[in-house]
Amino acid sequence: MDPLLLVLGFLLLAYLLAGLRQINQWEVALRFTLGKLSGRVEPGVTLFLPGFQTLRKIDTRTKNRDLLRQMVITRDNVTTMVDTVLYYRVVDPEKATLAVENYEAAVKDRAKVVLRDVVGETRLDELLAHREEVAAKVRAQVESTVSQWGLHVELIGLQDVQLPPQMQEVLAKVAIAERDRKYVVIKSEADVESAKNFAEAASILSKSPGAMELRRFEALANLSQGNTKVIFDLAKPYDDVRHTAAAMAEAATTEPQRVRVDNPGAGALRTAAQHEAEAIAEAEAELQARKFMASGRKI
Repeated sequence: MDPLLLVLGFLLLAYLLAGLRQINQWEVALRFTLGKLSGRVEPGVTLFLPGFQTLRKIDTRTKNRDLLRQMVITRDNVTTMVDTVLYYRVVDPEKATLAVENYEAAVKDRAKVVLRDVVGETRLDELLAHREEVAAKVRAQVESTVSQWGLHVELIGLQDVQLPPQMQEVLAKVAIAERDRKYVVIKSEADVESAKNFAEAASILSKSPGAMELRRFEALANLSQGNTKVIFDLAKPYDDVRHTAAAMAEAATTEPQRVRVDNPGAGALRTAAQHEAEAIAEAEAELQARKFMASGRKI
């Protein structure tokens, strides 16, 4: 066999083997013949002619890229550091290859620019309270541009918003003041409701002597808890002492009036006697009350 043919055959086999490529299921390959797009290659094993043809593989899976520590200035002139994550994928391999040189770097740069623009139009409070709305606005503006490159932005998320130490202290003080305000409001509302309940209970007890006595028994029972002893007189409740004092005062006031009718000329003397009788009645009532209180004292 001619050695030249053998060498040529060996070179041809090596050339064909060099043109074998495997295309994975998540990839799309574009074939270029002498620099011109000649077709799309489906997943599997394919053959191309090296030197005349080239293959460009495009990954169509969703990619996530971090945009770390982007310095932005809010509308109220607060400098913040925003960490953002970007999710996108290639939906048109031809545009992604022909319309832009490096689609991954292009979509990241576009996301950075739009992020600064949107945050620059947003106040700090809105940025902290409505991250999802800000991120959705950024995604919509980025999508309107990268869709021309055959890309689709699925999600843009604001991972973290870092504030200067001075601003963190201010926000902490505001949060503490807001919690204190809520505490004062809740406590005042509870005091008002408690006062209304006490007033209603006092009105009910004043109209029911039996309920008042039961309340008094309950108070005495609470005093008798533990290893102490309480002695009290159940036969003479406080109402009896009060009624007795009232009766004595009424008798002391009616007696001088009767005498004054009989002898109007001794008005000054009878008035002094009336004051004396009232003083005696009040002293006796106070003495009865003290005896009652002493009978309920702990020993």
